[in-house]
Amino acid sequence: LGFVNVVDAFQVVNNGLLPRPFYEKQLVNGKPQLVLTDELLQLKDSFHFQNFALEADARWQLVETAWNLQLNPNLLEVQYDELQSLFFVEHNLLRRVNITSVREALNGYQKGKCFYSFQDISVTPDSPTLCQVDHFLPHLNKRAHLPANINGVWNLVLADRTINNAKSARVPELRFLQRLYQRNEFFIASKHPLAETIINQTGATPQQRQHFLRQHYQLALDHALHRWAPAIELPATF
Repeated sequence: LGFVNVVDAFQVVNNGLLPRPFYEKQLVNGKPQLVLTDELLQLKDSFHFQNFALEADARWQLVETAWNLQLNPNLLEVQYDELQSLFFVEHNLLRRVNITSVREALNGYQKGKCFYSFQDISVTPDSPTLCQVDHFLPHLNKRAHLPANINGVWNLVLADRTINNAKSARVPELRFLQRLYQRNEFFIASKHPLAETIINQTGATPQQRQHFLRQHYQLALDHALHRWAPAIELPATF
């Protein structure tokens, strides 16, 4: 059953097979075999290979935590610890369970790129390109956004360190709001364990989620002097 269904599903994204699959499935003398393609072998030579194991572990830890708490992974309500840069859940009379690093959980859904500049970023702790976690809408005026949670997954992005320091607590230009919406929809469409958290925080339908983002973007602008854009912006990858 696994060879028939599960193996095939690994390479299906948005209801379609990857255009350049990482492996092919064969039956040789009635025995199932996987044949690795050059695409998988080339992954090792890419900049982002350093993040591969960390991203996979982060996603697995989210699923495993849900199972250990006897929850459907799609019902996991994840919270953010800014001080430790961790995702966690509260369960059974507010017992806290740490899950995984925020960087590692978010990186794959930005395709290993800075949210603002599309420069390569890393989640490896000793890397010179280690990224930072940024609040897209500034955390500074969090009271203005209540009851919405400005620390929610929906508002967290990864950014190049220099870019993030330049942004500081400023509000990005409007065009970046659509990018944030698309990034959040990536999570939801992929059935990622963080998907339900984003839905609970921003709305059940795409229209509700767009309205939510526009509403809070305007709230942030009401407390801002001007909008910000990065000094460097490479061609978009998402």
